[in-house]
Amino acid sequence: MKKYFLVLCLNLFTGILTAQSGTDIIKNAYKKYKQGPCKSYTFSQKNTHYKNESVTGHSEWHEAIEFPDKFRIDFGDKSTGNFVIFKNDSVFNYKKNELVKTHADSSTLLLLLGGMFYRNLDDVLRRIKNAHYDLKIVSIQKWNSSDTYVVGAKEKDLSVNQIWIDKKTLRVMRILEKMNEEDTMDMRFEAHQDWCTGYMETKVSFRRNGKLEQVEEYFNIKETKSFSDSNH
Repeated sequence: MKKYFLVLCLNLFTGILTAQSGTDIIKNAYKKYKQGPCKSYTFSQKNTHYKNESVTGHSEWHEAIEFPDKFRIDFGDKSTGNFVIFKNDSVFNYKKNELVKTHADSSTLLLLLGGMFYRNLDDVLRRIKNAHYDLKIVSIQKWNSSDTYVVGAKEKDLSVNQIWIDKKTLRVMRILEKMNEEDTMDMRFEAHQDWCTGYMETKVSFRRNGKLEQVEEYFNIKETKSFSDSNH
């Protein structure tokens, strides 16, 4: 009888420890990594492109980031003038150094992969909610054999926006986000490195509706003093 009572108490206690909300988990990650990742840096990436699970080509991009919200991608050789800039919740597309398109884009990906650690916590939570991640729903699932908090989704539900956060390290391991009514992007962060007093991703794969679309591998990562933005 005593043994049964102890097991029951242990189960109840364990349940209390794991019954966190998505808000709690984001707060804990925020507290651990606040202003931790390097604020401004550049890097290059080698891309492998896929269609129907087969390789269709390769490319190389060059990128610059300044948290919380500045992000530039130069597609191929920088001298071509083909690039995109995310800034102030908008995106600016350039072709041959000429601005060709602008539209609103708050970039949840940039937020969750470092921008959040350079914003006010209330603003972070508001932005996550506005991007349709339900912070009231949390499940604990295995990811690469590790326990992972899944913020925004119940177990085995891949139909809604969700953030997979490693239970031990509080690093983002996976993001699923509905791009529109038809498409869901599954972003998996497969390798990381320590970066300043935080971390950054060094390998990422993207799957659209379950099919592999692109694998990115980052290299030549360098901390900088400020964001280089001579075109905008």
